[in-house]
Amino acid sequence: MFWCFHCYALNDQPRGPCVVCHQPVEPPDDLSRTDGLVWALRHPDGDRAVTAAKTLGMLHAREAVPALRVAAEFGPDIYVRAEALRSVIRIVGASPLRTWLEALAVTAPFNVRDIARSALEGRSC
Repeated sequence: MFWCFHCYALNDQPRGPCVVCHQPVEPPDDLSRTDGLVWALRHPDGDRAVTAAKTLGMLHAREAVPALRVAAEFGPDIYVRAEALRSVIRIVGASPLRTWLEALAVTAPFNVRDIARSALEGRSC
């Protein structure tokens, strides 16, 4: 089975039109590693999305920070949200994110709140 690059639907073939959205199943030929990882942040397989978030942080992929912030704040999976937040902090540092972290420390799910609070206190997350 192959995931459609455009809608994440499962397809039997690695290339050609998606059975759901009719867009090409395969990713664009010029897709960068970072763009592929950003795509994976929204993957329906939570393990893939968590791994993508973690990898973006390890790569210090500054261009992925906007997508990581969206995933941390609005993602449907609390584990992806947590890993995305860790990665944003790893890439940018806690100090420039203070206002955002303060908001997350109050409004986010428990695990994301804990990471935000730890970062605000200068503890490793």
